[in-house]
Amino acid sequence: MADFVGLDIGTSTIKGVQVKNRTLLSYHQMASPGVSMASEDAADLKRLADSLRSFFAEGRFRTSDVVASVPESQVFARVISLPQMGEAEITSTVQNEAQQYVPMPLDQVSFDHEILGPSELEPGKVDVLLVAVPKALTNKYLQVLRDAGLNLISLETETIAIARSIIGESKSAVMVASIGASTTDIAVFSGGALRFTRSIATGGQALERALSQSFNLAPGQAAEYIRTYGLEEKLEGKVMGAIKPVFDIIVEELKRTQVFFSSRSPRPLERLILVGGTANLPGVLVYLADSLGLEVARGNPWETIAIPTNFPREPLEEIAPSFAVAAGLALKEF
Repeated sequence: MADFVGLDIGTSTIKGVQVKNRTLLSYHQMASPGVSMASEDAADLKRLADSLRSFFAEGRFRTSDVVASVPESQVFARVISLPQMGEAEITSTVQNEAQQYVPMPLDQVSFDHEILGPSELEPGKVDVLLVAVPKALTNKYLQVLRDAGLNLISLETETIAIARSIIGESKSAVMVASIGASTTDIAVFSGGALRFTRSIATGGQALERALSQSFNLAPGQAAEYIRTYGLEEKLEGKVMGAIKPVFDIIVEELKRTQVFFSSRSPRPLERLILVGGTANLPGVLVYLADSLGLEVARGNPWETIAIPTNFPREPLEEIAPSFAVAAGLALKEF
């Protein structure tokens, strides 16, 4: 297995994981500078490179090679169903018809596909995952990581990384919600393959803004109140009452996904797995279970990685949902 760090560059935190033979070697997280890799401001990208340089110095990783994630909101990813045909024919069909699926000129994107297998939603067809990343974004990753003294081996979407660390070899139908700072990515896996994916522009920062506006709180205060009270009926339910309308935007998208998949697949949707920092909100698992009528669990990537005794288990369990992407990247095989 190649020696590299799985690097998750989020808008609120940067996280990294290094494993060897599926055993944890190191992990680290720190606050990000609050800028996106998609920024057009050279000063923003320099700040990000400086932060990554500090991150690797603090994390004491044993290599500067990285596999990094690209947020679903910044790429085009879609599962399409094609008539049954050979692998070469599928490749030819995808290349010939790619423009109708990708909302950008093909000469401006890096385009790839993966054959997922027989379709569960359209019997008699085969599912194919299409992924297109803007070349301008890819070039920014290369430049920023190079400026940080790092070597980019590969880019991968967050959903594929999460599948590796959270879903594993499971064949059951599972919905995954990754609630980040600025977006929520929703995916359904069934039969060991990705069947549906989408991203919405609502995340933890929107919850903080809602609470800040309701009670005239500073952003840091709002974040602390949300971490403490979340979706529980404490403090007279004031925090829950303020953030519930925004959180319900996420819930409605989960319901739509649930209805879409359940109406088309013979395999019942069994549960929802929550990853990202919001998975730790008090009351969130119960609230989602009641809203969706599904079993809801926090994703734990450490279940697929051996943890040496020199790593304290309790802190790792606490941050587990936030490390689903970085751990999944670290488990990538070449």
